[in-house]
Amino acid sequence: MKSKAKSIQVYILILLVTIEAACALFGGYSLIKDPSGEAIKLPLSLLNGTIFHNFLIPGIFLFIALGVFPLFLIYSLYFKPRWKFANKLNIYSGYHWAWTYTLFTSIILITWINLLMMILDTGSLILGATGLFGILILIVTLLPDVKSFYRVNSNRKKTEFIRNEENK
Repeated sequence: MKSKAKSIQVYILILLVTIEAACALFGGYSLIKDPSGEAIKLPLSLLNGTIFHNFLIPGIFLFIALGVFPLFLIYSLYFKPRWKFANKLNIYSGYHWAWTYTLFTSIILITWINLLMMILDTGSLILGATGLFGILILIVTLLPDVKSFYRVNSNRKKTEFIRNEENK
């Protein structure tokens, strides 16, 4: 069976996830390396009233959840590997798990930014831009051409089910 060609929207999605991952890796690494936040001009006073005494834990979360994990997604969005273990948390069984996880990642990014602005009781141009970037990833993920590209062949699943039933 011939696979569908990637549309420009699919390439845009992969580019957006790449940019998001690079920014999160940089920011997370910077906060892990210097938990005081000085290296990237974040005053520790921003953490007053929170459970954090420095930026180490937020840096680790940023680095892993929004940096390393999206690196895994970039490969998966491009090549669409059929890894059963990765499909375990796919709540949209009609779509490739990489599409679903990209949807999750955009929601995590948007939530992360909103939580930061609520906890820190402040906003900034960079936080606003990052939140909008998360929304852009969400929108591109939901574009019809992108959804179509990552739709799994439901006929194949039905055929496999029928074969399994016949073999019982």
